[in-house]
Amino acid sequence: MSRTIRHRRHWPEVANALFEIGCEELPVDYVSVERLAVVEAKVRTALTQARLSCGDVKLEATPRRLTLFLQALALRQPDENKKVTGPQASVAYDGNGNLTPAGEGFLRKHGLEPGQVKIENDRLCAEVKLVGQEARQILPELFLNYLQTFDFPKTMRWENSGARFARPIRWLLALLGAELIPLQYAGVTSGRVSWLHPLKRPRTAEIRHADHYLKLLAQGWVTVSTSQRRHRLQQQLNTAAQKCGGRLVTDEHLLDRVALMVEHPGTVTGAYSEHFLTLPREIVVTTLREHQRFFAVEDDQGRLLPYFLAVHDNPLAKPSNLRPGCERVLTARLKDAEFFYREDLKRPLVDLVPELGRVLWIQGLGSLLDKTNRLEHLAGWLAQRLEPGAAAAAREAAHLAKADLITNMVQEKEFTALQGVMGTYYALAQGVAEASAAAIREQYLPRGAEDGLPRTAAGAMLAMAEKTDHLLGCWGAGFVPTGSKDPYALRRAAQGLLAIALAHGYHFPLSSLLEESCRLFSGFGDRRDSLVAEVKTFIQGRLESELAARGLTPDLIQAVLGVWWDDLAAVVKKAEVFRALRQEPGFNERILTFARVVNILPKGTPRSVLPSSPEQPVWPERMEHEAERELLAASQATGQEVSRLVEAAEFQQAFAALSTLKEPVDRFFDQVMVMDERPEQRENRLNLLYNLARRIWLLADFSKVNPSNSTPT
Repeated sequence: MSRTIRHRRHWPEVANALFEIGCEELPVDYVSVERLAVVEAKVRTALTQARLSCGDVKLEATPRRLTLFLQALALRQPDENKKVTGPQASVAYDGNGNLTPAGEGFLRKHGLEPGQVKIENDRLCAEVKLVGQEARQILPELFLNYLQTFDFPKTMRWENSGARFARPIRWLLALLGAELIPLQYAGVTSGRVSWLHPLKRPRTAEIRHADHYLKLLAQGWVTVSTSQRRHRLQQQLNTAAQKCGGRLVTDEHLLDRVALMVEHPGTVTGAYSEHFLTLPREIVVTTLREHQRFFAVEDDQGRLLPYFLAVHDNPLAKPSNLRPGCERVLTARLKDAEFFYREDLKRPLVDLVPELGRVLWIQGLGSLLDKTNRLEHLAGWLAQRLEPGAAAAAREAAHLAKADLITNMVQEKEFTALQGVMGTYYALAQGVAEASAAAIREQYLPRGAEDGLPRTAAGAMLAMAEKTDHLLGCWGAGFVPTGSKDPYALRRAAQGLLAIALAHGYHFPLSSLLEESCRLFSGFGDRRDSLVAEVKTFIQGRLESELAARGLTPDLIQAVLGVWWDDLAAVVKKAEVFRALRQEPGFNERILTFARVVNILPKGTPRSVLPSSPEQPVWPERMEHEAERELLAASQATGQEVSRLVEAAEFQQAFAALSTLKEPVDRFFDQVMVMDERPEQRENRLNLLYNLARRIWLLADFSKVNPSNSTPT
């Protein structure tokens, strides 16, 4: 009689998990791509700390739900061997070698036998095996912690437990494969039910397995994936624009926002009067984007067409029924914008400047007129040194730079983004020189990492003055960035100042610019020196990031910033020169010699020495060795040449000139005892080396350079 052998069923080691938070409609700014990415990173960290491996972590958002996907999540933690330590041996054992209550407690806590314990460094220790927990035991706490990782601008309470969230939570769905993960938050208990699109009937769906979620939601008119909704929307908009005989005006930011505002996107094509195309393009596009979140359409020459594309979230609606309402609202807003524009043209910008005195810039820092006066001075100060031919245009632009802030157009909250832009249009219409008018628009550039830089010389001067004044003013008022908080965008201002200086290759003393700007503020008094130092250090942080983004190694970054630096463009050029030089044969030997000069100096000798600071006295008559006299003569001759080349930003030639001192320096160290017992000899030799180190520090602190990062010699 044969017998069937039944094999044990193979249970999977991983499963997909999901956690959906269903809530009332979320503001689109609360679920931006950037915010979601931060939360995803926190969840990955939490999984690592929980010792649960996971294939991928993805957080998706729609207006009424936040869904966390954990793909290929391990069903249990791995077992772990861990070394544990206990009380001191003298406490764990009595005089007869028997365990005391303290020792017995240590064994009992970890489930150990006396033979499993040993003594290391006078303490009890043992190897214990931690049996991994199952994922279903860990996920409730992990999901609840995740609920509280969102950094919403504002949160609310809506029930008695005191729990907070961006909007009231209405349902929770938590699954690990087919298993329900039980948890409770804000009076809501997790279940298997998810709500579908508000217009779909039935309104809910029961999710039996995590792998069924996306399909069931799609059948319920909900596209959970933000990227899929965005892609679908992009295709619909492109097709609709082509039917209008044009193309979609690219607006990635608007596309990102609208994709987060719908669950089942659809589009509506509408039209408006060609009369409005006589307005500046930015007015029309901003009216569409900021007021209605509509997309503009242009022809293949980049000229606007009198059509718009709206996005809706109504699968049951006919676009032809939605179109009249969209057109009616948009026409009203365009008429408002036209009225503001025509009225503003009646008053010259120059007549608005005195009225800036009634507008406060920042509490304690005066009015916008005070800021205008500072910008006018600082833009001229910069232009005299960097762009003499643009000095008049820069000062004129600075005088008018803030006037458009009190025009009818820019004072409307939907059009505040047009500050500078409208100033340029008004200035051109009122006969202001083109260079000055263009600079008014360019004063705010770059607004972000992807934004363009000022193209005109006057615009570059005004933009640098604006960013410097903004940095010093806000810093002095106490608005210092902390962590992720930077409400006055000081990081962006510092990065913009740096970007303009590097793009145009401007060489100027940063300290002098900051000192001049700080001097123009009447209320800083004795704090000026400390403010300049703090802001310069802040800019140095942006400079370090810029060098790292260019592929410079950390040791080279520290080498060029570890000495006196005051010229942003020169620092970057210097770092890139040394990156190339370190790949050449002989580089390591030379920097090791330079490092030897520096390292023998007294501990704490400052590397960041002003190039104009005096040298230490050296007495030739005290010299006993020919190697001393030879190094003195060589360093004096070469030092002047190095200083000249560094001032001209010829860093490769300066390094070559400095390299001629390698042999005299090597002979000096071979033949001369620097740390002589006689104080006068020791002082003289250290002073000689210090003066040589000052020449080396004009280039970098080569003692920070790691030779292993260079090509072997």
